[in-house]
Amino acid sequence: MLFALRQPATLLGMVAGFLLGVALRAALQRRAASGRGGLSGRGRHLRGVGGPRRPPARVNWAAYLDPYGAVAAVISGVGWGARVPARTGRGGRAVVPLLVALAVHAALAVAGFAAYRALGGPSGLGSPGAQVSDILHGTVHAGGTAVQVALGFAVVNLGCGVLALTPIPPLELGVLLWSRLPRSPGARRFAYHLLEEAWGVLAILVGLLLPLAGQAPLLLALIDIISKPILQRV
Repeated sequence: MLFALRQPATLLGMVAGFLLGVALRAALQRRAASGRGGLSGRGRHLRGVGGPRRPPARVNWAAYLDPYGAVAAVISGVGWGARVPARTGRGGRAVVPLLVALAVHAALAVAGFAAYRALGGPSGLGSPGAQVSDILHGTVHAGGTAVQVALGFAVVNLGCGVLALTPIPPLELGVLLWSRLPRSPGARRFAYHLLEEAWGVLAILVGLLLPLAGQAPLLLALIDIISKPILQRV
């Protein structure tokens, strides 16, 4: 996001889109992991008996934001939210965090692009060669302030959604694969370093921040390739 300072309106949309996306993503993932759909019956009963009200709890941002994911977003433009513990049991629930991440970012990206077009933003962003990394780095000017805010909101969620498909922990697909694949003792130790230590985080940061031979970093280049057909249809 630092590179987007040259386009303050785009930066504003990116910040809003990232915070809303990762917070909503983490909240829904935690709810799905706990199996709760809301207040328990006991909690509803206690609220209704007129007992003393507790002061509202402070928002625990650690439950929604990952410090490394936030750093990645600040520098590269895309990042991730708080990690949900991996499910190692059988059944389809292990894939839920990934599906939630994709659904949240897809819905917010669609909303952002719809607002962008409704506000008069030009169509076919991908046709002249504009890429996600260009927009994240503030090199694309597509219209007035509101158009730029909507564009930044949409593109940061598009980028974060594509990033979630990277098969490296702590990203959702990486956690899913490395926590469920059968492994030898040596591979288990390696998977432990990826899942529980910072090896995976380091690999993602390198892929987002380290340019390759003067080109875009590897993960940003992959996000550009995957996202280009979407930008061409906006």
